[in-house]
Amino acid sequence: MAIRIVNSFYFSCTWVLEEGWVVDCGDVEPLLPLLLETGLQGVLLTHGHYDHIYGLNNLCTRFPEAKVYCSPWTRRQLLDEKLNISFYHEMPFVFAFPERIVTVEDGWRTDLGSGNEVRAIYTPGHTPDCITWMTNKALFTGDAYIPGYKVVTRLPYGNKQQATKSIEMILSLAEGRTICPGHNIDDIHVPNIKL
Repeated sequence: MAIRIVNSFYFSCTWVLEEGWVVDCGDVEPLLPLLLETGLQGVLLTHGHYDHIYGLNNLCTRFPEAKVYCSPWTRRQLLDEKLNISFYHEMPFVFAFPERIVTVEDGWRTDLGSGNEVRAIYTPGHTPDCITWMTNKALFTGDAYIPGYKVVTRLPYGNKQQATKSIEMILSLAEGRTICPGHNIDDIHVPNIKL
């Protein structure tokens, strides 16, 4: 099961998977009760824009063994306040634990536990190498695809043609899976979903 937390900043979403994994990281306090039993196994990032990463330093301080899994481009974003766009907000963000970043390639897989696997699917367009995280029953798309909305490609390094191809790929993988986007959209009601 995955539980959605709607964050206070731009209504971005953090997803807590029952096995102690988190997809993206905004507000940390709502996550803590959900991670009491399992601890934090790792954080899977869809991309490195500020609204999807701003809680990472707090979360990783509380869980010193946890790793952060992301694409090479997202790693760059985590370590550069201009690339992650936090420079333009009140509290610029740079990830304080670069040694805990694990970069993954397209197709990388790991066992989440409970007989479930997650796979990294590169879905560029919103950023150069956004990742959609695919489990048996869910697709965590971040901002690469939000049903009913155009992918934002006007930010630096966005690419409309890549976004179009990525949406096609996501939709081809969506059969039998719930799409879990990176922002709370009124017509998407999936607060708790099966993995």
